[in-house]
Amino acid sequence: MAASFGERLLAEVHEERLDELLHDLRDLCQESIGRDALKTRFGVSALDSLLDIFTAPAPSGQHVHVPEPVRETQIAEHEPDDELPREAAEDTADIHLANVTVSAPTSRAEPVLEISSTSSAAGKSHLLYYLTAIAILPSEFNSIQLRGRDSAAVYIDTDGRFDAERLRTVLRGLVEAKCKAQGKVPLDEDAENMIASCLQHVHVLRPQSSSALLATLQTLDTYLLDLPRHVSGSRALQLIILDSANAFYWQDKLQDEVTRVGDIGRPAAEIENNRRQKQGFYLFDMYTDLVRELKRLQRVFSCAVVFTTTAAPSTKHDHRPPGYQPSGPYDLYNPADAPAFRMPAFRPALPAPWGTFPTLRIVVQRDTVRQFAVAIDLQQAERQAAKRQELVMRGKFSGWVNMWGCEEWPRRWIEGIEALDGGMLFFRVGRDGVQFD
Repeated sequence: MAASFGERLLAEVHEERLDELLHDLRDLCQESIGRDALKTRFGVSALDSLLDIFTAPAPSGQHVHVPEPVRETQIAEHEPDDELPREAAEDTADIHLANVTVSAPTSRAEPVLEISSTSSAAGKSHLLYYLTAIAILPSEFNSIQLRGRDSAAVYIDTDGRFDAERLRTVLRGLVEAKCKAQGKVPLDEDAENMIASCLQHVHVLRPQSSSALLATLQTLDTYLLDLPRHVSGSRALQLIILDSANAFYWQDKLQDEVTRVGDIGRPAAEIENNRRQKQGFYLFDMYTDLVRELKRLQRVFSCAVVFTTTAAPSTKHDHRPPGYQPSGPYDLYNPADAPAFRMPAFRPALPAPWGTFPTLRIVVQRDTVRQFAVAIDLQQAERQAAKRQELVMRGKFSGWVNMWGCEEWPRRWIEGIEALDGGMLFFRVGRDGVQFD
């Protein structure tokens, strides 16, 4: 009976437009469910607080800045766009993979988080593992409040670096920390089995090109709603993770250049017709399609999107007081600036429309240990070696809001970031997992 009902429901979903169906369902439950009851959040207080700054509705009567459309000349030059995250006011609903269930109607779109760094080993993947762990863990286990989302996650591994064993370690470390905080016994066999069960709800996909990535996104909902193919049918989809978004950028740029060279001398109408019929590879068209598909999946599943990028090392703010010596790889302090402007800001690492896609853009880095003094001798270096090694093993990382384009941001965004320690967050990565300070 339940199977036949599910088949009829999915048939109706395909016969009628899914968005229209969800809109009707939201209207029916709007009065009975609180507007803020079930918001999609990451479960990390530092990130969620920052997200609230960028997603809070504008005060009544206040002007909301809307970025100008991207110009074709900018597209042709493949320049990353400098536009800001848009303030969204789109209603969404939650879909479980097995059956359609409606969450609280919200006045904002589901969040999109960009995590960037200027180098590898900056903590991006570990932050993704931590967010994934929160998504797939149960809310409670054996009277232990884990505060997980009991959901599923899709991990699109374009870099080929996904480490299931490391994700298991992060899961175990998170559960152990919750047990310790609540005075519970250490992990037993039941807890280990629970962790192993949670890992089954991480769906890892490995496309090898942007075209394969697009095809993956276009069929992802079909896969997730085909219940016999996986064990996540009773769970909502919490996260779609793309690690990383610029894995194929230089490959795509080469294909784009080859296509444009072939277009030389051809009539503009013929070129435009080929673009509409997808008969050639154009960088902007591909990236527009990728972002469009991610937005579509967010509408269907009411889930968050998290993607990583590698930013160019050049920074926008470079005001240095005389005699200033940095304490890390970047200039982290300038007394002439407000707190929110002390950190380096990086332009979007990818061309349009990726720059306007994220709700929140953060930069992460590993905090480095100061170098040895120039005049230090061997004995002093040996005495400091153990302490320095201890600091290295602690694996302290920091992150901050990417303030690129903040000149056009509403004042309330700037004030909100400054009120939250300048948009800073800190976490540690060790053998036993990830911990937030």
